[in-house]
Amino acid sequence: MRRNIFICLLLAGVTLAIYWPVRHYGIIYYDDPYFISETPEINAGLNGHSLAWAFTGVVLANWHPATNLTFLFTHQFWGANPGVEHLANAIFHALNAVLLFLVLTQMMSLRHDDPQQPYDLPPRNANKTVNAAITATTPQADATWRSAVVAAIFAWHPLRVESVAWIAERKDVLCGFFFMLTLLCYARYAQCVTSDACQVTGPGKAMRAPLRSRVTCHVSLYYWLVLLFFALGLMSKPMLVTLPFVLLLLDFWPLGRVTSGKWRVTRLGYASARQASGKNSVAQLLGATKRSEGGSTLNHLLFEKWPFFTLSAIFSGLTYLVQKNSAGVVPWTNIGLGDRLGNAATSYLKYLGKTIWPTDLAVIYPYPKSQDELAVWLTALWLLAVSIFCVGQLQRRPYLAVGWFWYLGTLVPVIGLVQAGEQAMADRYTYIPLIGPVISLVWLVAEFFQSRKILLSAAAVIVPVACVGLTVRQVQCWRNTIALFEHNVTATPENASAHFTLGLGLEHAGDTNRAIVCYRVATAITPRDKEAHQNLASLLRQQGHLAAARDEYNTLLVLDQNDFSTHLSLAGVLAAQGRTDESLHQLQEAVRLNPDSVEALNNLAWMLATSPDASIRDGTQAVQLVQRACELMHYQKTIYIGTLAAAYAEAGRFDDAMATAQKAIALAQQNGEKDLLRKNRELLELYRHHKAYRESAESR
Repeated sequence: MRRNIFICLLLAGVTLAIYWPVRHYGIIYYDDPYFISETPEINAGLNGHSLAWAFTGVVLANWHPATNLTFLFTHQFWGANPGVEHLANAIFHALNAVLLFLVLTQMMSLRHDDPQQPYDLPPRNANKTVNAAITATTPQADATWRSAVVAAIFAWHPLRVESVAWIAERKDVLCGFFFMLTLLCYARYAQCVTSDACQVTGPGKAMRAPLRSRVTCHVSLYYWLVLLFFALGLMSKPMLVTLPFVLLLLDFWPLGRVTSGKWRVTRLGYASARQASGKNSVAQLLGATKRSEGGSTLNHLLFEKWPFFTLSAIFSGLTYLVQKNSAGVVPWTNIGLGDRLGNAATSYLKYLGKTIWPTDLAVIYPYPKSQDELAVWLTALWLLAVSIFCVGQLQRRPYLAVGWFWYLGTLVPVIGLVQAGEQAMADRYTYIPLIGPVISLVWLVAEFFQSRKILLSAAAVIVPVACVGLTVRQVQCWRNTIALFEHNVTATPENASAHFTLGLGLEHAGDTNRAIVCYRVATAITPRDKEAHQNLASLLRQQGHLAAARDEYNTLLVLDQNDFSTHLSLAGVLAAQGRTDESLHQLQEAVRLNPDSVEALNNLAWMLATSPDASIRDGTQAVQLVQRACELMHYQKTIYIGTLAAAYAEAGRFDDAMATAQKAIALAQQNGEKDLLRKNRELLELYRHHKAYRESAESR
């Protein structure tokens, strides 16, 4: 017990120490703003409306009410504080490391919990080979340290940084938290099933007595807790839909709940023979039809999990519909089935490569423009060969199959068969899947080097310590958007999204010249990137490069001629250049596309009321337009009321113009708008002399 407490404290302490600097980090201008400042319901904290939104709202094409609730909680007590959000992620991750260790130690210790079922002892008629294998089994102390190494690699590996240091990925660590709780309760449930079932023997048969089913029975309690935590995990991130398959794998090893008529897998992970031959096919395991000595048939275990599969099916369908309705799902016409399968196969291999050699980690890995078909086929064959090898080792080393198929299965929702987003792969997707291969690798190394304790101990220390060093360096990249995406651009140079987001960071830092360069690079890599063109045009306009800004807006209209915001922005650029007729046309298009845009209504009305060109002015139409804008704003916007006064003056309604100007002056005084107060006072004097305002070229 003391040893376990020490390991838990070590795991939590080192994990928090690694991520402690994130408490001073700001937001990343890639999804983070939606959880910090741009979602009104989150900013409002805990109230009736925000709680209802948490269970119904969609953020970034994802429905995750449990994740939403955590942001409501932190905003309620700490406001929009990025440091608190970062620290919350780090705390969840530290808890996950501890829980993973407890899950593994709990599962590996179950063989000691039932004195009536000595799983580690072979039957008397077992062959000598199996006897020797079980006699040489690793002691429980070794299993504890193996579990500790797995948890340490999980917590301290550089691939975890994206899930922890990125505020928007709260869903990852929260989903992992409920995943670990689900496994922990499932281990206790499996223990209760074993201890509460009594063996009834008879001539040539073995069967179980019915389990207790009272409400207070541990079996019932832990089963419902497993289901509850699974549901909460799905509401944190739907990626958890594959968890029922993980439970089936764990039933096989290390829980040892799967048996066939002739052999079973012990909780230590070795095949225990029921006959002298000791050799059985995988088909005999999968085709088991009766229970035996503390195990269960596959049919029984599947039936036991039907509520879990039902929840997975519901959340899978719901997630697909939400992402499709939010335009988060990439159409099949954009990326075909062949490209998706090829990217999936290579991603499986790349994730393993980055696990062993974690270099060039990036937030965004661009989707490959083309794929080497030969490389894809070789990768697919390699994956198949590993799968066949692991199946072949089922009786001798079942942990290999469990870890490998854990990895393959849990990655399915995010491997790209249903492509959501622009990325080809993502480090955050490995948060749960790579636990499987790490378990397999640690157990395999421990078995092969069991006789070389010094070498094994050195590896158990060196690997986690190396992970700590690499992770500390990777965490520093997340201190701000500029540092992170400079690293991303270095790792993936031909990455339009990385250049664009780097431009965003530079723009927010006030370095507009470098931001313009980044946006230009992004548009050069992906000429149809509308967002990059928009930001580039906006910055060029701010810098006074009107001709270049006009060209960017015209490019946007080529990409989408019905883009309202582009028409509105281009109208402003053309007006600043003195190209009044063209500006008028763009404003009219903007109003046609969005009749309720108060900005477009006001700008068009102002031009019709104040243009120095008599052929453009139309006071009556200007009054109609700006009245609509004022109504939409409930006559609470000073600038629109001022425009209405100018429109009245152009229409010859000077009494209305003076009364409206006085309202604008009063509202400007109330709101402390000094510039508008001065301007409307000047206009009021014109209206008193029955003169309409004419805008000069200098005032544009």
